Amino acid sequence: MTKSFILIEVDEDLKEATKEAIRKHPAVSGVYTVVDGGDEESIIYDIVVKVEADTRRDLDDAESEIRTRKEVRSTLTLEVIEKEDAANTSRDRFLQT
Repeated sequence: MTKSFILIEVDEDLKEATKEAIRKHPAVSGVYTVVDGGDEESIIYDIVVKVEADTRRDLDDAESEIRTRKEVRSTLTLEVIEKEDAANTSRDRFLQT
């Protein structure tokens, strides 16, 4: 399974409608609102979307469909890499403590 998180910037008045539309995509496993910390300039992205697909191609297609929606102003896609080997496992244990 391949995964990514997409950070999305939208106009405030389109945020809820955009979230609902994106939530219906079959590859989307989570849609989250970014909470404003009180400083408007510190918030760039409004929505975080978790995307999961069986293949890399399916993930790319889903990401493209989400990013090219007309109400989306800008995005930043974060690819999740999950690799189980001895080096990563010991590093991950160190990071979790």
